[in-house]
Amino acid sequence: MSKIDWSKAPEWADGHGLVAHHGITEVWINMNQYAVVGAEDHAYPYGGGTGDHRHNFTRGQVQYITPRPGQWDGKGLPPVGVDCEYFDGGEWMRCEVVAHRNNAAVVLSDCYEAAFVPQKELRPIRTPGQVAAEERTKAIDELVKVTCINRGEAARIYDAGYRKKAAPLSPSPTWPT
Repeated sequence: MSKIDWSKAPEWADGHGLVAHHGITEVWINMNQYAVVGAEDHAYPYGGGTGDHRHNFTRGQVQYITPRPGQWDGKGLPPVGVDCEYFDGGEWMRCEVVAHRNNAAVVLSDCYEAAFVPQKELRPIRTPGQVAAEERTKAIDELVKVTCINRGEAARIYDAGYRKKAAPLSPSPTWPT
């Protein structure tokens, strides 16, 4: 099975499971209802008994249940199942926490490499706004470094839209034959 994409789960879902019925069906679940993955807008009560919903899947038919991972605010170790970033050799790598051991997290990177990571080298995945703010800070620092102007002036220049552009590649010289 593929990795569960929790961003597509309905708000009410507190887990993901599989139902073996004419093949394998992936479902989002909670204690009262389920919805088929890909058709999240149609939730159904569990079936069984003699009522109108007796033909729906029963709670007992849902197997291999994966609870929804908890949210992590960056304090303490992230819960198992949370996607986050860890510091590895000078860069931040995306990963999923798969276990805890000796007050550290065991993570699996997007490249399927496992690592044993202490808490201080983990952080929540940054939002696009946080990434943009970090890029702005780096660009302003570089501008201060190469121009010897103060930080406030460099920030105003950056905010006005001025950016360092890469020099165009010069064409290869042609040699007479």
